[in-house]
Amino acid sequence: MSEERDRIFFRNYLLVFGLLALIIVLFLVIARIVGINEEPDAKLLSGEVAEQTAPVGRLRISGQEQSETILDTVPAAASGPAPTPETPAAEAGSDMGKRVYSSLCFSCHGTGLPGVPQLGDVAAWEKVLGQGIDTVYQHALTGFTGASGMMMPARGGNPNLSDAEVKAAVDYLVDSNR
Repeated sequence: MSEERDRIFFRNYLLVFGLLALIIVLFLVIARIVGINEEPDAKLLSGEVAEQTAPVGRLRISGQEQSETILDTVPAAASGPAPTPETPAAEAGSDMGKRVYSSLCFSCHGTGLPGVPQLGDVAAWEKVLGQGIDTVYQHALTGFTGASGMMMPARGGNPNLSDAEVKAAVDYLVDSNR
């Protein structure tokens, strides 16, 4: 009696297992037939992903000679002509300040960070400019902690920026708030 029960159990087990395997195979076949070919979309998206994840700068290592400025790698569509050794930063065009602002200064002066004068906030910039432009340049170059307790790091946190690049960014911010 026990052997017959075992045989019935194994037969039922194999029937259920076989039926489940058949259902899985049927679903796979149907999915393959009805499935959408996403390969063209994947190729299209890969170009967009590459564009959005492209680096916006390069790392400078102390002691290694480099002839390009840190901002040379900002995409041309957003930055305009970059300074080169042949064209000094002052002559590279009026876009240098905008490039520096867009690549670095925006993270504090364009995101609504409390206690930080924002681009377009004329009243806040009038208070800052009341100290004189030379003081504003000095704060941008050497760092500054305002009355709100928010600290602005020297050169916006990028020690590789030249004085001309920092001053151009200050000029861009000041001119944009007049």
